[in-house]
Amino acid sequence: MNKMLYLYTSFNGRLNRQPFWLASIGLFLLALVLSVVVILPLASISALLGKAVNFVLSVAILYPVCALGVKRLKDRNKPLWLMAVFIAPSLLFQVLDLLGLATQSVSIQGQAIAAPTLLGSAIGLIGLIVGIWGLITLGFKKGTTGPNPYGPDPLATIHTENNA
Repeated sequence: MNKMLYLYTSFNGRLNRQPFWLASIGLFLLALVLSVVVILPLASISALLGKAVNFVLSVAILYPVCALGVKRLKDRNKPLWLMAVFIAPSLLFQVLDLLGLATQSVSIQGQAIAAPTLLGSAIGLIGLIVGIWGLITLGFKKGTTGPNPYGPDPLATIHTENNA
């Protein structure tokens, strides 16, 4: 339990790719369950209520997302402000969506759906590009070997065992 608490709440230390992916999948599954169980039923009552609850839950999940991302940036010896760049498009889209500027309601065969506005589409495209960059940076690139200014190599024991 302490390991999970560390993964999701601490900004200290470095994190290699395997625990990053496992913890990220856990957050994704949590967000998926919350979307189905909480957001979709509320959105069927009121689109604005669904958007507001989605925003609140997204902000709540933001802390553990940042904790994971910052530890990965530390492992890669990258500037920590990159985490703000990685999350900014998503937050901006959600704020603009709450204000009614990112999506609009469109009726297709009598069914109302949310369609992105031009501004929402532009931010979505920027978010896609930044998201791919973040995914590569945090999820696929190897961390620095050996100690760096943020601490010891989280794989140091594995490197030592393989060389013995």
